Amino acid sequence: MASQPQLQPQEQWKGSKKGKQACDYCRARKIRCDSNNPCSNCQSTQPCIYSLPKKKGPKRREASQAAFQTVKEYRDPRVNIPQSPKTGISVDSAFQTSSLLSLETMQSCLDAFFEQKYPIIPIIDRDQMSASLLHLQDSPSQYSLVTAICALMTLQSETSPPSRHGPSLDSPHIDSKPSVNFLINETCRARNFCNYIDEPSLATVQSSFFLFAVFFCLERDNTAWFYMREAITMLQLLRLHEEASYTTMNDIQYSTYCRRTFWLLFVTERAYALQRHHPLTLRRTIALPTVEQGPEATILFGFLDLVALFQNFGDAFLSLWNLSSGPTASLPFLAKLQDVLQYSIPYVNERTDIQKADLLVSRQWLKTVVWKLCVSNGLLSSKSAVESLSFRYPVTIARDIILALRLLPLKAIQANGIGILEKVFDIGCSLADVLSVNPNTMQVSALEIGPRDYLMELVQIVGMELGGSSKFSRLLSLRADECLRVRLRGSLCSSNDSHGVHEIHWKEAADTGDVVFEPMILIGSG
Repeated sequence: MASQPQLQPQEQWKGSKKGKQACDYCRARKIRCDSNNPCSNCQSTQPCIYSLPKKKGPKRREASQAAFQTVKEYRDPRVNIPQSPKTGISVDSAFQTSSLLSLETMQSCLDAFFEQKYPIIPIIDRDQMSASLLHLQDSPSQYSLVTAICALMTLQSETSPPSRHGPSLDSPHIDSKPSVNFLINETCRARNFCNYIDEPSLATVQSSFFLFAVFFCLERDNTAWFYMREAITMLQLLRLHEEASYTTMNDIQYSTYCRRTFWLLFVTERAYALQRHHPLTLRRTIALPTVEQGPEATILFGFLDLVALFQNFGDAFLSLWNLSSGPTASLPFLAKLQDVLQYSIPYVNERTDIQKADLLVSRQWLKTVVWKLCVSNGLLSSKSAVESLSFRYPVTIARDIILALRLLPLKAIQANGIGILEKVFDIGCSLADVLSVNPNTMQVSALEIGPRDYLMELVQIVGMELGGSSKFSRLLSLRADECLRVRLRGSLCSSNDSHGVHEIHWKEAADTGDVVFEPMILIGSG
C-alpha cells in the first residue's frame, strides 16, 4: 500500500483556546476542529495534519494552498487500495460516516446509478436507498453499499457527481467529487464495523458485488475475482441459493431483491469465468424472478433475457473452455449452442437501449467464444455449409455487432461501462486472426464495405473512454496494424459532438505513404 504524505504534525497548542488551530482537513472542509491530534473528525478516516503557520500573510496563503493540494493528492491516487479485507470483527468505537462524503454527492451517485446501471443491475430499490441516506450513521453495512455504488459511478466518466465550487486562495475547498480510492477505503472501513463474515446480510453481499465491479474496471483481476467469490460465499451463507429459504421470507420486497441478486451473480460469474478462465460456483438452483405488470416489467424481461443467454454456459462448457489439453469438444454440442445463440433474445427490440447494448454485444461475444473453442478443437472447415462452423464466421459476427451498435445511442453503450468494450475487443481480435491467416477473406470491391472496414470500425468502438483502461484500444490497434498494415488515428469520443458509432474515412498519408483512416459521424442518435 502506498505511503501517505509524511508531514510533521504541529506540536499540541499550549495556552488558551484562542491559540488553537484547525487541522488541514477540517480547514479544507470548513468544519469545526477540536485541535486534538488526531481530531475527532480525522481519527477514523485519515491522518490528522497541521501544516499551516499561525500568523497571517503571504506565507500562510501559500501554505494553505499547499495543504489543500496535499489533501487532494491523498484522495486522488488509485494505487492506495486495500489489498484484502479485514476480518470483519466489530470494534468498540462507534461508527461514523465520513464528513468528506456529502449527502448531495451520495444522492447524485445513486441518481446516476438508477439512470445508467439499474436496467442491467436491478438489485436495489430506489426509494429505500434514498431513504437510507438519512440513517447511514446507524448502519455501517448500508453505508458500505452506498459508498461501493458511489465508487462504481465515479468510474463512469459521464455520470460522476459534479463539483460545486473551486478553491480560493484564502479558503481552499475540496471538490465535492470523491476519488475512487477514497470511496473504496470508506467501503472497507465501514465493513469492519459490522461482523459481515459471521453475520452476512444482503447489503454486504451486494457491496461485495459492487467492489468486484469497481476492481474489474481498474483491471485488478485477482481482487475483482476475490470479491465476486466473497459475494457468492456470503449469499450461500444466507442460504439464498436454496429455494426453501424464500418460502419462509415474509418481506416480499426483500425476497424479490434476494432472488435478483442471486441471478445477477449467476450471470456475472459465468461471464467473468469465460473471460478469465475461472471455474464456476453457482448452479441453477432457484426459480427465476417473476415479472409482474408495471414500470419494471421491461427491465425484468431484459434481465431474464440475459440469464437465458448465459444459462447454457455451465460446467460442461467451462470444463472444455478452461482445459488446455484433454477431451475434445463435441461438434454437435457446439453447433447446437451456436443455433441457440442465433435465435435467442427474439424480443430484444422491446428492451431498453441500455439492455439492448448489453444483450446484443453479449450474444455476439458468446458466439465468438464458441467459435474459438471450435478452433482450438480443430472442428472448423473452410468448406463448411454451416456458417458458424466456418473460418469466416467472425466476419459475420463483426458485421452484425457494428450494425447493432449503429442503431443505439452512444449513452446506451457508455452506461454498460468497460465490460462491453472488452467483449467487442474479443470480437475484434478474432476477426484480426481470420484476416491474418487469410487476408482475402470475403473479397469485396473498392466501393463495398468488407472485413477490413469492420476491423477498423471495431477499433473505433473499443477506443471509447468509459471509466477504465484504454489497453483494449491499444492492443486492438496493434493487431489491426499487424494484419492490415495500416496506421490508425482518431477515436470514437475524440469530439464532444460525438453521438454515435463512426464510419471509416480513408485517405493517403502524403509523408509516409501509409494508409490512414479518420472517424466520421455516421449517426446522431442519443
